Amino acid sequence: MNDEKVIVYSVWITMFDDAFNPSIRTVGEAPPQEQNMLNKAMNVLSFAVAYSALVITSEAVFGQDGGAQGELSDKPNTELILTDHPLVDTVWDLRTGKQISQDAFWKLAVTQDHLLVGEKHDNPRHHELQVEAVQQMGVAGRKPLIVMEMIDPKHQQWLKELKPEDVSGLSDKLEWEKRGWPAWSMYEPIFKEAAFYGMTIAPGAPERELLIKVGKGGVPPEDVSRDLMWNQKFSKEQRESLLDELERSHCGVVPRKSLEPLVDMQRLKDASMGLPMRSAMKTGQGSILIAGTGHTRKDRGVPWWLDSNDSRLSLAAVEVSTDNFQLSDYSLADVNRFDYVWFTGRVETIDPCEKYAEQLKKMGKKHTHKE
Repeated sequence: MNDEKVIVYSVWITMFDDAFNPSIRTVGEAPPQEQNMLNKAMNVLSFAVAYSALVITSEAVFGQDGGAQGELSDKPNTELILTDHPLVDTVWDLRTGKQISQDAFWKLAVTQDHLLVGEKHDNPRHHELQVEAVQQMGVAGRKPLIVMEMIDPKHQQWLKELKPEDVSGLSDKLEWEKRGWPAWSMYEPIFKEAAFYGMTIAPGAPERELLIKVGKGGVPPEDVSRDLMWNQKFSKEQRESLLDELERSHCGVVPRKSLEPLVDMQRLKDASMGLPMRSAMKTGQGSILIAGTGHTRKDRGVPWWLDSNDSRLSLAAVEVSTDNFQLSDYSLADVNRFDYVWFTGRVETIDPCEKYAEQLKKMGKKHTHKE
């Protein structure tokens, strides 16, 4: 989800809280019946915001062997900055803390049952790495299932026996722009490369009705729960870690309690991506996951839902920062979260919360920035 939409939902819920929450009234006290109605309204809106924030997101190189050819959509006007940073396009093994060559990384990656390539959704270089992941698998003679966070189950019909020539008109069928994803032209090469090598693309998102149900405190039907391994619960540490991340993404202006529905909704999204990846092992295909970096982390993302006997490699594409030149300067360079990091240029340097600080100040709110 782009920064602007996160803030829109955050500001919306904050304004509602200021205007209607009886606990902060400055003139008189609302009668019990009105308080009850307002509390119910707040609960409904809190869930609506949480649901929207998760659902609307829900963050190409062709090589010497040819790969997918043909004209792509216009490329987005996304100029990366800090491309001369010394860490750009370096790859690091987080288990050893040492840099490895790109060739060495890909030689290892193509041997894994599951390759998870995390992205910042609006960074075109991250999508180039995903295209290369598909191509490297193809060149190695493999046809893994490609599971994409961005695709809903209702779109499966458009992905069957996908041919390269079918990709150009696919964005409308997938309702790409309507559902708020960044420029199709950044993702289109992934589809073209997969089609070129005869790989199957599968939806990673859960059914929206189920997402709503879980967000309201419900559970999936028994057979679905069994398939998803839904009884695999988060520990307190995992829940708190995710809530911390959600607070940061909402700039600290949304009450923590209002974000709690997002925890199980996030669990459902990750479990839903893990299901087709596990199923792909029944035919020996293996899989590639294309998803936001938060979904590819080992401690509580999709890897947590995979079979422990399957080999997997989780790669985080990480934007470099000004004045941060050491691996240890980056919080994502944590072996507990990922196996490898690949540094790239960045889309922008402005903290999205800072961009809205003035608006929040006018509303009497101050965002909380946590590292």
